[in-house]
Amino acid sequence: MALPSLNALQAAEAVGRLGSLSRAAAALGVTPSAVSHRLRGLEQQLGLGLFERTEAGLVPTAAGRRLLPGLGEGFQRIAAAVAEATAQERGAVTVTCGLAFAAKWLVPRLVGLAARHPELEVRLVTTSRLVGFDREDIDLGIRFGRGRWPGLKAELVAPQPLIPVAAPAVAAALADPAAGPARAVALIEDEQSLFGWDAWLAAGGPAALAAHPRRRFPDASLAVEAALAGHGLWLAWPLLVEEALASGRLVRAFPDSIDAGLGYWLVSTPARWRRPEVARFRTWLTGALGG
Repeated sequence: MALPSLNALQAAEAVGRLGSLSRAAAALGVTPSAVSHRLRGLEQQLGLGLFERTEAGLVPTAAGRRLLPGLGEGFQRIAAAVAEATAQERGAVTVTCGLAFAAKWLVPRLVGLAARHPELEVRLVTTSRLVGFDREDIDLGIRFGRGRWPGLKAELVAPQPLIPVAAPAVAAALADPAAGPARAVALIEDEQSLFGWDAWLAAGGPAALAAHPRRRFPDASLAVEAALAGHGLWLAWPLLVEEALASGRLVRAFPDSIDAGLGYWLVSTPARWRRPEVARFRTWLTGALGG
């Protein structure tokens, strides 16, 4: 059987969603008689009755209830595809990054990008997993690591040494046992971190910390909030705690830092890397990072 016309399917979806010919006609910008004509033609082509006429309006039949969810989903996907295509034409760039980086560094600075490039629409996808750029239609990733992502172009934009930070009261307890129970200070761990306390201690961190309890959190966005709330000492990436250090909500608990060869990288496929919108975003981000 040949597929029914798009107009007929659209009429059925609108009637099913809105419950009457008049409301469907208003939504579609046609007359109620036109909607009725399309609906009758669809029912004749399918050999099925899709709606029953009741005092409460048009009610889907069993066949209608089977058909309408798929129509609704289909038209939503068409609308999303059209929006995506027109967004690309307007100059959109889809950027993926971790939630902590987005919340603590990127989003507060996007106003500067908007002022510099008002024509550039940035859509954020926050996730800690490694996305498939072409499969998920992502233009650019901001990833934390060592730059080892086969088949992708990667550019280091912000090397990140680790620094131990804590709320002022927690740091005071560590520095002066008389100021509080230093032994009770927990070591905050980000379960997704590529470098943790054991590696820090093995690299020469204060040996006394080995006996401290650990407090684990699923990702960096929660670990930084835990440090701000005074839950303990955290090995932080400077970009994530830049504002908190400047405001005094966090302090350096020890002067030591360690370079583990990690940092923030811009990552994309070679083809997407060449998009003008991607180039504008990369130039802005590099400048905002001080590069």
